[in-house]
Amino acid sequence: MIKGKNVIYRINGFIVLIGIHLYVLKKLVFFPYPELFVYSYLTKQGLIPYKQIFDQHFPGIMFFPINMISLGIDTPQEARLLQLGVVAVTHILIFSISKKIFKTNFYSLIPNLLYLVWQPFFEGYVLWIDSFIAMFLLLACYFLLRKKNANDILYSGIFLGIALLFKQVVVLLLILIAMFLVVKKKSAFIKFLLGLSVPLILLVLWVTNLGIWSDFIYWTFTFNVTTFAQMGRKYPVLHDILKFAWVLGPAFLAVFAKLRRGFIEGHILLSIFLVGSLAFAYARADFIHIQPALPFAIIMFVLFLSLLSKKLLLAYLTIYFIGSVYLLVPFYRWATAQDNVFYFGETEVRIVKEVRKYSDEDDSVFAFGTTPHLYFLTDTLPPGRVFVFQFPWFMKVAEGKILQGIMDDPPKVVVRDINASVQGMNLVENMPEISRYIDNHYVVRGKVDDTEIMVPN
Repeated sequence: MIKGKNVIYRINGFIVLIGIHLYVLKKLVFFPYPELFVYSYLTKQGLIPYKQIFDQHFPGIMFFPINMISLGIDTPQEARLLQLGVVAVTHILIFSISKKIFKTNFYSLIPNLLYLVWQPFFEGYVLWIDSFIAMFLLLACYFLLRKKNANDILYSGIFLGIALLFKQVVVLLLILIAMFLVVKKKSAFIKFLLGLSVPLILLVLWVTNLGIWSDFIYWTFTFNVTTFAQMGRKYPVLHDILKFAWVLGPAFLAVFAKLRRGFIEGHILLSIFLVGSLAFAYARADFIHIQPALPFAIIMFVLFLSLLSKKLLLAYLTIYFIGSVYLLVPFYRWATAQDNVFYFGETEVRIVKEVRKYSDEDDSVFAFGTTPHLYFLTDTLPPGRVFVFQFPWFMKVAEGKILQGIMDDPPKVVVRDINASVQGMNLVENMPEISRYIDNHYVVRGKVDDTEIMVPN
């Protein structure tokens, strides 16, 4: 009877942890990436991904027929509900995997507590591709650990394949898992490949049906290893490295300790998923790109704690608690003081109102260095039905196509911010040909803060 009550208490504790996490996220600022909205919207309007919508990512939840807009998620409020749902599922998967590793409900709850603490800090208030990938990686890991029936390896391959459809850097993790399975058992490797092939076949059929192979290969591979590698890469600064290390450091200490004491299969798999998922932060070391690795890091963190003696554990936890408070308090002060949703605030509402004065639904308008999801917000279309986010690394290769679209289909309104910049690079200055054309053919009719509303002269 007492054992049954303990189980109930722990289940209730687990539910409370998830509830607290979701409550905390609702109180923080929310940052849904504009790409999630504008790409799905433009796809629904008939623009062809990679041929008319230039982007470097695999299609994921943005370009496939099943995307944000087709799912009915077309407001920041609905996007936040989606984010909260993903976080809740991730908690359940962390608990399930931890139970396989630690064999007890109590120790399986500790990673969930750590996830509650650190997920918001590592830009958990952001909704981006990486926000979804952790869920698929955890599902793949769970089925590799479970081995309850003959199809578990197959399911793992399917979920890793789905993760690959969101971001191509999953390929590193796929290679590591494949190497592990080849060494372990070749028949398991074959099943894994069969599962992996299901999402990949769907991708091949989709690309073939649209007839976009050359564009797809250029933007998702060639562009990434050339122009983007030269201009778009973002390296971590020292204080970010220290923040990463505060959570990832103990996880890698557990890996090194296990190398000395001897691994069991579950620990090997967790280490592989941890190392492989860090590839997401390779090109751009933003905190959001740590999200796929975070669940595996915190499980390995708890494994590290279990290796310490009681005296060392108490000393370590004391130091860790003080350091964590030092990191977390400034973050939560900032995140709770921001009473808005990025990209969907008062400024955007005012810009939309001004644009609608001079344009109608389905008209051509042009967002020039600002409000990249203007088309989604105003039910309009980009000039010439071609679109790219105006980062300098994109415009280096796409400016000519965007300019041709403006010339062929002159926009009714141009919305310009001459001060907008990314990584110290002014966006308008990195589009000199477009800037000259706009200056020659458009005049400023009004302003919303620093954003100019321009119409044909």
